[in-house]
Amino acid sequence: MSPKNETELIKQEKSIKRALALVFIPILIIIITISLIQNNSLSFLEKKYKSIHNSYYSGKITNLFLNTNNGRTRTIRIDNKWNKEIPFFIHNKLNIGDSLFKTTESDFEYYIKKYNQDTISRDVNKFYRTKYFDKLNK
Repeated sequence: MSPKNETELIKQEKSIKRALALVFIPILIIIITISLIQNNSLSFLEKKYKSIHNSYYSGKITNLFLNTNNGRTRTIRIDNKWNKEIPFFIHNKLNIGDSLFKTTESDFEYYIKKYNQDTISRDVNKFYRTKYFDKLNK
């Protein structure tokens, strides 16, 4: 290729990159703004808070998935039906046969140890409850 063609290609490449940046950067900014507004809206916070607050589940731990490492969370299997992500510091204290339950109208889930009947409680709704009530009080 001749030097003239190479410089022309470089100019075209730069103009294409500039045009794409001018199109996609504002779109990205708009998407981020919309998601921030939605995530901080009172109705969104209320829906998330009440969804967690009104949920209920219970069962026995049938698998601890000791070979998996997901960073700060670990996976457990409940009643051989569904998996649940829990913090690693609780996972380390559990054994197969221990129980887990969360009641409706509660923000806490409870892990009941099979052997010594000890109970570990965990606030599963603290983040949304705090944000929701802070937003209500403003």
